[in-house]
Amino acid sequence: MALEDALVLAEMLTAGQPVDRALAEYVQRRQARVAFVQEQTHRRDRTRSLPATVRNLTLRLAAERIFRSNYGPLRELP
Repeated sequence: MALEDALVLAEMLTAGQPVDRALAEYVQRRQARVAFVQEQTHRRDRTRSLPATVRNLTLRLAAERIFRSNYGPLRELP
């Protein structure tokens, strides 16, 4: 996320518009993606409270689907 932030911020700041406007557009552009990543992180963190056998079985059976749902949307450009 930090690398994406840096790339998007550089793009916004070199677009030739006033800095305050570039920063506002940067925040608007990044907001949805950051919210998505935060939500995915919270979802994964909740699995830590599951009993180990339930957690392990769930991850074993659904690992690929979980991975794709967590990271698939991030394959698009920021």
